[in-house]
Amino acid sequence: MSFDSLDQGDDSSLNLTQASALHSFVDDALDDDILALTRVWMNERHAPELLPYHKHLVDALIEKTEDQAGLVMDHMSSNLENKFVSMLYQTEIERIRYLIKSYLRTRLHKIETYTLELLRRPDLQDIMSEQEIAFARRYQELVEAYNHDSFLHHLPPTQHKQDERTDELDMVVTANLEAPVFCRVLEDIGTVQWMVDDTEETTELDKGNTFIIRYQAIKDLLQEGRVQLI
Repeated sequence: MSFDSLDQGDDSSLNLTQASALHSFVDDALDDDILALTRVWMNERHAPELLPYHKHLVDALIEKTEDQAGLVMDHMSSNLENKFVSMLYQTEIERIRYLIKSYLRTRLHKIETYTLELLRRPDLQDIMSEQEIAFARRYQELVEAYNHDSFLHHLPPTQHKQDERTDELDMVVTANLEAPVFCRVLEDIGTVQWMVDDTEETTELDKGNTFIIRYQAIKDLLQEGRVQLI
């Protein structure tokens, strides 16, 4: 939707064309893309691991909000009535921006926490954007340089490794896939089975029900869009 069709000749009040265009913008924003972004954001916030990045969704919403923010202010800043309506629609745009920023910040926090684990994953480019990969590599370089300058240079060279993994020690921080999560079932799934300390556990996942369950048990279902974290 675009505001190019708005009547620029009458700035004294909000005419029918402007009202219709703005109403259409809000309806569209609250429809598919915003609902999808909200679900992606909630899943990312509650999942213990970094989930695949939704580049097309984020890029589309960023472009849309940037284009429409300027048009709203240009066409609706002439009088008090129009300024009030402009504030309402500007609030909606800011809500979209908040979701995008919170989503990206959540991902950056996980990247900083699990940097080495993520950089070692063979599917790295499938779950992270190019900017996130560049950030992770630079962040790890800075961490290693800081640790070396702070204390590692006082130790023998054999003690300089910062990614050592042995039976007794694992220096690589990994996501806890056994962490409990709350999830809402979006469709009838049936019986789900998983292992806990060599013991098989089962749960019947019916549409509309909410469960607290181990993340590992519903990880694949989350990727398929059959459950949502809450």
